[in-house]
Amino acid sequence: MIDEWAERILVAGGAPENARYVEAVNQRLGKGAVIWVGTSAEAVEVLSDPNHRFSLALVDRALAPEPAYDVFRFVRRNPISPYPGLAVGMIGDVITDNDVNRAAVAGCVLMMRRPFDPNILLQAVNRWPMDRTDFLVTGAYVGPDRRRLARFEAIDRRQLEFAVEQSIASTAPDYDIVSETTMFRFKRFPVRNKALPPPLALRNGLRRVSVVPAVAHIGVKKKEALGLLGTQAGAMSDALRRLQATLEPGPLKRLNGQAAQATRLSAQRGLLLMAAVTRSLAQYSGGGYRIGERLVGFLRAHLDGVDAALRHRIIDDGGPVGREIMATLKAAERRFADPGNEGAGLSQAVGD
Repeated sequence: MIDEWAERILVAGGAPENARYVEAVNQRLGKGAVIWVGTSAEAVEVLSDPNHRFSLALVDRALAPEPAYDVFRFVRRNPISPYPGLAVGMIGDVITDNDVNRAAVAGCVLMMRRPFDPNILLQAVNRWPMDRTDFLVTGAYVGPDRRRLARFEAIDRRQLEFAVEQSIASTAPDYDIVSETTMFRFKRFPVRNKALPPPLALRNGLRRVSVVPAVAHIGVKKKEALGLLGTQAGAMSDALRRLQATLEPGPLKRLNGQAAQATRLSAQRGLLLMAAVTRSLAQYSGGGYRIGERLVGFLRAHLDGVDAALRHRIIDDGGPVGREIMATLKAAERRFADPGNEGAGLSQAVGD
C-alpha cells in the first residue's frame, strides 16, 4: 500500500499493460501509484477532482471515445481543471508530425513512442513532472527569452517550426486557437508547501488567477505591434511609390523585405488578418512577376488592406470587417491574374 499523500501517475487509454510498464520502471512511487483508465471520459473525471494526486498524465494517442487532444485541452484550458500546470504527455505506437502539432496546440509537448525503452521511460516519468517549465497555448507575442530550435527527440518533442517563447500564458477557455497562434512556455514556480512532494508542488504552481492579467498582457503586446506596423506600413508605402515611379527591381526588393518583416511581427503577435495580408504581399513582391502597372496596382491593393486593418485597429482576424478586406484583396488578385502569372494565389497564402 502506498502513502495516500504520495504523487501518482495516470495512464489513459491503450492497454492496461502501459500502466504496468510505467510502474515497473518507476519503483520509487511503489506499487499502486500508477493508475490506468480506459476512456477519455474516465480520464477527465479523475483529472477534474481537485483532490487528485497525479503529477503526470500519459495519454494514449488512440484514446477513445474522445481523442487525446480533448484531455490535453481540458487540463490546460477548462475552468474546472484544478491543475492547469499538470505535466501531460502523449504515448503511442506511431506519433506523426501532425500528431505533434495537434497535441501542442492542445497543450502537450511531451511525446514518447512504443515500444518503450525502459531507460527512456524511467527518465521521462521522473523528469517530466519536475520540468520547471511547462506549456500552454495563448495569443502570440514574442518574449525576450528565445529558445533555439532543436531536433525532435523521441522522448521529448518540445519544439515545432519556430522558437518557443518563455512567457506568462493565457488559459482562457474561450480563446480561439488558430493556425497563426504562437505557442509559449511558462515557468512553473513551486507552491511553498513542505508537506507536498516536489512534483506536486510544481503542479500546483499555476492558478486560474493568472488568466486575467495574462490576457490583458497579450492585448497590450498586440496593440504595441499595431504601432510598430504603422511605421512599417509607411516604409512599405514609400517603397511602392518609388516602384511606381521607376519600375525598377530595387524598390520592389525593399518592399519585399519590409513585407517579410511585417509578416513575422504580425504572426508572432497573433495579428491574424495583418499576417495574411502581409504574407501575400511578401509572396507577390518576391519576384517572378513582370514589373509593371498591373503588379504595382495589385501590390497597392495589399497596402490598402494593411491601412484598413490599422485604421480599424484589428488585432485578430477582424470578423466581418476582416472578411471584407480579404474579399477585396482576393478580387484584386483575380483581376491581376492572367495566363502568364503562375502564382500560388491568396488561397494558398492565406490558408483557405
